[in-house]
Formats: sequence, C-alpha cells, structure tokens
Amino acid sequence: MRQTIDVIRQWIAHQWTVLKPWMLRQWQRFMPWFLHQWSLFKAWVNRMWHLWTDRDNRWLSLPCTVAALLVLLVSVKSCQGIVYYYTPECKILKLGYPIDEARALATALNHEQIDSLIARGEHDTIAYPIINERYYIADNFDRYLAFHKSDTTDAPLADIVAAVNVGIDLDPQESAEPCDTTMDRLMLVNRFHYLNEHHKPRKLKEFKKIFCYEEQKAAPAVVKAFEAMQKDCKKQTGAQLMVNSAYRSYKQQIGTHKRNPKGYAARAGFSEHQTGFAIDVTSLQHPMRWPFDTSEEGIWMREHCHEYGFILRYPKDRGHIMNYNYEPWHLRYVGKVAARQMHDEDITFDEYYAYYIEPQAKTQRR
Repeated sequence: MRQTIDVIRQWIAHQWTVLKPWMLRQWQRFMPWFLHQWSLFKAWVNRMWHLWTDRDNRWLSLPCTVAALLVLLVSVKSCQGIVYYYTPECKILKLGYPIDEARALATALNHEQIDSLIARGEHDTIAYPIINERYYIADNFDRYLAFHKSDTTDAPLADIVAAVNVGIDLDPQESAEPCDTTMDRLMLVNRFHYLNEHHKPRKLKEFKKIFCYEEQKAAPAVVKAFEAMQKDCKKQTGAQLMVNSAYRSYKQQIGTHKRNPKGYAARAGFSEHQTGFAIDVTSLQHPMRWPFDTSEEGIWMREHCHEYGFILRYPKDRGHIMNYNYEPWHLRYVGKVAARQMHDEDITFDEYYAYYIEPQAKTQRR
C-alpha cells in the first residue's frame, strides 16, 4: 500500500511540474483579454448606477441591464470556447479520438507526451487502451507506441507493456547501469543491471554436502530455504533435489562464460550467481538439466518453489519478453512475500522490479 501511495505522489508531483508552466503561459496569453473584459464590466456597472440614480432615465436601466447580461453571457461562452480550443483535450480530439478517450489521455499524459502524440498527426489505436493496462508505467508511454509500431508479431498489449517495462526495446550496451545492491535479495541483475568485479555477498554459507555434488555456497537465507524445500520435495516425490551451482565470483564467471560463450552462461558481472541468491537445481535421480525439467520432482519444484521464497527466474513462456532462454533449473531467492506476489500475478522478476521496486527507488533517490 505504501509503495502505491509513493507512486501516486510521484505521479502527482510530476504532473504539477508539467502543468504549472503551461498554466503560466496560458495566463500570460489571456490576461490582457481578461483585463479588457474587466474594464468593460466596471464601466457597465458605473453606467447602470448612474442610470438608476437618475430619476429621469431610471426606466432605461432595466433593458440596458438585460442587454449587458446577454453580452456578458456570450462573452463568457466565447471565452470558454477559446480556452478549450487550446486545451490538450481539444488538440487530441482533433486527431479523431472519441471524447472520453481524449479526456482520459489529456489527464494521464504529461505535456511532452501530449505534444509527441499530437505530432504523430493520427489516431493511434493503442494509445487509449495502453494507459488502462494493469502494469502501465506513465514514463514509458512513448516507448509503448514506438514498440507497437515496430512490432510485426501483433503481440497483445499486455506483452507490449511487459516487454517495454523490462527494456526489450533498448540496447543493453547503451542502457546498462550498475545494479542497486542496497536492494539485497531483491537486487536485479540482468542485461541492463550489472555487478562490478569487487562485489561479494556480505555472508555466505555452505550447503550440506548431501545436497550438492561439490562444495557450493549461497546466502544463508537461500541455504535455509532450499533445505526446507528439498525436505518437502522428498516427502512428496521421493526424489532428492541437488544444487549444481550457487555463488560464483566475478572471476569464476569469466571462466564459465568462456566455456559457454553461446550457451546459458552470462558474461561476468551480468550473472545472478554473483549475488549469492541464485542456484541451479536438478535432482539425484535426474542430474541432467532437461530430463529434470519433465521429471516429477522438477514439476513439483516449479509449482511449489514460491512457497519457500524462490522463483523460476527464466520461465518457459516469457522468453520473447525477457530475451532469455528457458531455464527450468535456475532458481532465484527473493523472499516469500515477493515470490508469492510474482506467482499470484504470473509475472517475472524483471516485470516485478520495473513496476513495483524501481519507481519507489527513484522516488527515494530524489
């Protein structure tokens, strides 16, 4: 709830910073007209007063008053029409949008986005539906439209929003930035967020030797959660989950990437294993990755891992959005609350981070 309130406050503050200069420009533009109308109104009031106090001409005050009120009414209506003509709503309306869509867009978009929309000179069919998508982020509006225009797959709007939110339309080499390690277990490491060679988890704990083929370490919370998950998995399926790989240092990741340059190994600095919160899991009965995918214990793990604070980091049906291959063995620990929310909303960690965490982090930095 607090995150939602912070996002709303940030949006209101941003809208005010955009609206304030526009209101000032409009006031400067129409102030001479208003002053002129005010001077005419004062002159009319003085004239009516003189007519009323003059007994010989008092009979003229009534028709003059009626005429003046009619003129005033027409002036007000004309003023309203002139002012409305220059409003964002009217400008959007001229592009062919229905009145309800134009009003909604004028309210939802900032000044720059409205100018960009008007500059297109045409009715964009997704402009209104996109702002009503559940995971719509206001700052990404122009990117949504641009991505939709360049997309040849006729993807659903929900996929367009998700793809843009996670940065599929950006160049990783130009947009990559350091990972925010203060987020701890919720730090995001991907093609756009990297760790430097000096990063190392504050504390690491070894897995019990019966749960791994060779010595493996991870954050203490990861070890504890895995042991609980492994215990329940064995009760349900009779199979024993095994950790193939856990924490890897920057230097170790260089070697791993060299051995798998075109495979599933990320470049050094861009691997979640360096965080200490990622593990690769198979089972003693199915040690190979792909047989494990279709095994009973593999299916059980994917269906229940969120109950222990894990998520399947690279799901099967989200590759076109994340630009990552499906990895049924790769788990990421994010804590039970976040894992449950991602599971219930059926979104990836990248989507969760973009919509729920990043806006709050930007607000705090400001």
